[in-house]
Amino acid sequence: MKRVTRRGKQILDVLHYTTSVGWLGVGFTQLALNLFALSVPELRVPAHEIAHLLDRWVLILLALGSLVTGLLLGLKTRWGVLRYRWVLVKLLLTLALLVFAPVWLGGWVVEAIRLAGLLDPAYSAVRDDLIMGSVAMVSTLALMVVVSVVKPWGRVAPARRREATAGDGPA
Repeated sequence: MKRVTRRGKQILDVLHYTTSVGWLGVGFTQLALNLFALSVPELRVPAHEIAHLLDRWVLILLALGSLVTGLLLGLKTRWGVLRYRWVLVKLLLTLALLVFAPVWLGGWVVEAIRLAGLLDPAYSAVRDDLIMGSVAMVSTLALMVVVSVVKPWGRVAPARRREATAGDGPA
């Protein structure tokens, strides 16, 4: 596959950083809204409704933008998609969060809205799941930032150097 130009890589980098940091920002916002709902009972439903809107529209778009730009950077630069362990870890965590956020967190938000509106005692269990899920998402995104900067671990399959020496051939 053809490599991207220097300007193209800069554009992809900016888009990837923007969508990734935006995704982390929405994660922090959702965590703050969930904590706010915990501390101000009369505003639980509106706080969860805002978190739900962010989850369904903003978070998904930013997460998909981060995935697409990350894949393009992997395919179009020397990093590759499956060449380095740190890139593979980020890809797997991104895919896991793309399932976790809308399926579990989204489901818990909908359930929290329903139960908070009914003043149901089961709300506290859903709220706890929602807060722990938000903490897990933000922590995972923060870990991905660290992995991006530190770039730990080596290549998935180290390149083998083929050095022909005089005594290696058949006799």
